[in-house]
Amino acid sequence: MKKINESYKLIVFAALALALVLYIGRIWSGLQSLAAVFFPIILGGALAFVFNVPMKKLENLLTKCRVPQKLHRPLALLLEVLILLLILAGIVSIVVPTLTTAVNQLSSTVGKVAPQVAKWLQQSGLLSSSQLQDLTKQLQNSDIVNRAISLLGSLTGNISAVFGNFFSVIMSIFLMFAILASKEHLQRITGRLMRVLLPEKAVRKLSYVGTVIVETYDRFLMGQLIEAVIVGLLVFAAYSLTGLPYAALTGVLTGVLSFIPYIGPFSACALGAIFIFTDSPWKALLSIVVFQAVQLIEGNVIYPRVVGQSVGLPTLFTLAAALIGGNLFGLVGMIFFTPVFAVIYRLLREFVEEKEEGKAEKGKSEIGDRL
Repeated sequence: MKKINESYKLIVFAALALALVLYIGRIWSGLQSLAAVFFPIILGGALAFVFNVPMKKLENLLTKCRVPQKLHRPLALLLEVLILLLILAGIVSIVVPTLTTAVNQLSSTVGKVAPQVAKWLQQSGLLSSSQLQDLTKQLQNSDIVNRAISLLGSLTGNISAVFGNFFSVIMSIFLMFAILASKEHLQRITGRLMRVLLPEKAVRKLSYVGTVIVETYDRFLMGQLIEAVIVGLLVFAAYSLTGLPYAALTGVLTGVLSFIPYIGPFSACALGAIFIFTDSPWKALLSIVVFQAVQLIEGNVIYPRVVGQSVGLPTLFTLAAALIGGNLFGLVGMIFFTPVFAVIYRLLREFVEEKEEGKAEKGKSEIGDRL
């Protein structure tokens, strides 16, 4: 009877695996359609999970300030919203006007610099006049300058596109507040449902996985927030002291993109150099040197002390998480897939260690029985 049950399970598993392989495209499109329908709920839950981290810190701060217990949650939510609005207003007020100015200056700067570069290449003997003419024709045919200008222009225009699905975003925000205001009640309901529907062993495992997820995201988000503020201020101060333009814009970009491991700082450096290039090509080269000096200080002094191994993920897996998350969900995926991989990595590591310990103990007992 036992062999029949095992054969039945194997057949069911093989059938499910075959169906998954054959209809993976339809299954994925169906999941995307389902996610689109439940987008406000998914977004609201994700926002609540993220904003719960600073809310807990604010509640602890209010407790130390001896604020009445009843006011902790509403005051923490209010302070969180005010801080977020101030940050967004500051970023928009810095980025949008500066980006618009950079786009307008790029075309004229390229027109001034290109003849000088061509003259220098010809005088140095790196390119002959005929080769230079061929290169100029190729660049004109490729329309690379106009494409670069249109790309920067689209960055300016697409800032408003973030609020395209306005109604869904508003509903998600209200849902986020509802979840944060009653998170203890939701936790109790979830725990009761799990205990009723699942075995005790499964409840313990799921509770532990939930604890690991919360701990990992708490360390990741708070560590990255602190690091983003520090490195953004450092870049702003370094650019200002060296007389480089667009110091505020590059500082903001560095702070925002620092959430993307390894790839983010290089992107911020490149974007800052492009903007500074509209003012002076030589200053653009200097900005790269200054940025790398700041990154050297940040990577060796600030990051180990402030963030450290906040998610406990090796470099290879961190890069893989950023690339896979970016391909699946864009910028948001690049940021939040790092702690996702960290959770999976920690659980797999503990599972392997547990199995290794079990096998070691089993081997010792077998040796003892033989003796």
